[in-house]
Amino acid sequence: MVVNPLRNRLQFIVESMLLSGTLARLAVAAGLIALVAVSMGLAAYFVAGRADASVSHPVDAIWWAFLRLSDPGYLGDDEGVGLRIVSTLVTLAGYVLFLGVLVAVLTQGLNELIRRLERGLTPISARNHVILLGWPNRLPGIVRNLLISEQRVIRFLRRLGAKRLRLVLLVDEVSPKHSAELRAYLGRDWSAGDIILRSGSPLRLDHLQRVDYLRAASIVVPAGDRSTGQSASQSDNAAIKTLLAISHSMRLAAPRRTPPLLVAELYDARKIPVALHSYGGPIEVVAGDEVVSRMVAQMVRHPHISRVFRELLTPCSGNEIFARDCPAHLAGTPFWALAECWPKAILIGITRPAEAGIRPLLDPPADTLLQAGDKVVYVARDWEDGATEVRPAPPTWPAPGSRPTPRTYTGRRVLVLGWSRRVPALLAEFESYTQQEFEVIVASRMDRAEREREIADYGLPLVRVKVLQVESDYTVPERLIALNPADFDTVLVLASDVADSDEEADARTIVAHAVLRDILPREGPRPRVLLELLDELNAALVAADECEYLLSPHILNHILVQVALRRELNAVFQELFNSGETEIGFRDPAAYGLSGGIRSFAELQASARSFGDVALGVFKVDEINSVRGGIHINPPRDSQWPLTANDRLVVLSR
Repeated sequence: MVVNPLRNRLQFIVESMLLSGTLARLAVAAGLIALVAVSMGLAAYFVAGRADASVSHPVDAIWWAFLRLSDPGYLGDDEGVGLRIVSTLVTLAGYVLFLGVLVAVLTQGLNELIRRLERGLTPISARNHVILLGWPNRLPGIVRNLLISEQRVIRFLRRLGAKRLRLVLLVDEVSPKHSAELRAYLGRDWSAGDIILRSGSPLRLDHLQRVDYLRAASIVVPAGDRSTGQSASQSDNAAIKTLLAISHSMRLAAPRRTPPLLVAELYDARKIPVALHSYGGPIEVVAGDEVVSRMVAQMVRHPHISRVFRELLTPCSGNEIFARDCPAHLAGTPFWALAECWPKAILIGITRPAEAGIRPLLDPPADTLLQAGDKVVYVARDWEDGATEVRPAPPTWPAPGSRPTPRTYTGRRVLVLGWSRRVPALLAEFESYTQQEFEVIVASRMDRAEREREIADYGLPLVRVKVLQVESDYTVPERLIALNPADFDTVLVLASDVADSDEEADARTIVAHAVLRDILPREGPRPRVLLELLDELNAALVAADECEYLLSPHILNHILVQVALRRELNAVFQELFNSGETEIGFRDPAAYGLSGGIRSFAELQASARSFGDVALGVFKVDEINSVRGGIHINPPRDSQWPLTANDRLVVLSR
């Protein structure tokens, strides 16, 4: 078979043009229209050129053919059999070319343009926006926290001189499912104009320029999760590499420009110094595993403290932690002189600029004086509750006394069900409590030798903590019964890293809780059951039972958002929920010289303050099954509290 080279060449040229884009396809369609108009026009000229004036000249005949290609309404104007036949053929060709080829080309071109825009490949132009890098499972929750933190966002924008909050999400490859997931999760909070998605990698300068990173107010780098297919170590390494890449790109693109605030989340707190030196601008690092491990350890030591954490560290749950600039005229004023000036807020400390960053001073000594540049930290329901024009005065509190005798802790047995990367950090937290010893048994399907190796790699000598590793599937009743959970003081069910997804991890946690509920004794002493959940929707499945739970992703989302809006809060959170000098806990009112009877909250505050502690609220044990769980944070100063022997004060102490 002989192949025609000319035909193949023409076919190849047409094919190349059709695959070159919309403009090339339009050129091909225009060429076809011109070819048909010329050929049919000349045919009409030769058929009826002498009989019809409209086709008496070749140019007029070509125009005649083009008109009938573009508008079939001319079909009835022609006379003569030959001319009508040519006119009919031209009109049919017009339907094919104009209504078929041309419309198809334009439609396909428009669809390609929409798909290209949906892929997020075009650069944006914005100022003072917030950039979120990556797409972990928690990202919709982080976006929601930003959108519902309305008052904090307003103040954040006011400081920057911006009018509206714009969130820009840079993910590997944008697809319609990203917008659909955000829209479904946010509901009424969804706003297509304020949430912008772009495709790209933070490791590439041209991709960073798509999100206008140089003019951003802050850049948030959440930690990866199971959906990214990375381990905790890989996620931390990728985050540090991202910091180096962004910093390098900024030095190349704008060496004299002040970089935006960068908020990064790492799993391993030991890598924080590396992260801090990897970015050439203002940076705050949140150590997720350390924060959660600290809270879990506090839950083990202080029953029902998780209810306090949920109120202070979740949005729309009552009170929150705020920080505001200290007025310049208050420099030199004793810190505690402000305490009674804010009747709706509880002062807990200050943050102070330091060479190494920001230094938190929580529950400071009585002789602490305010300095220029300090920021006042307080607990309140609203930021405006910390505003006052009242002249500071020394608090009318009793004379300072000695701190209450530290509570004596006995040995504590803890059964940990499930293996998590947070277990080594949790054991380190237990080891830091010098007045208590722990016996910890960890049961998981994960290989025992691998768990022991991870603990050894953490580099922590365990002296006061004895650890025993057991291989067991704790969701099987017989296996869990063999562990004798009733012999422990606390049973802690962690979100397992062995599970393939967050949904499976929560399912295992809930099943373990259901099995414990069936096998533990109904009456008499029984261990406290603590759960770590990953999805807030699953909290309703366990909230009605006698157990405590911690929504670790929910709390970490809130912390990341608050730090991005007010970076001083990171130092406060590190002091409160890492291994710092101060902690939130419960104290017996008798430790402050308060016996039974009816006391106002102002009186409770004064007594606690005289011993060097800050009273944050009241824990009424007899209301443990109420909606608030018996926790009353920042109640009105004149509210009256009939104290019983079981009631406790929620305090911040050193």
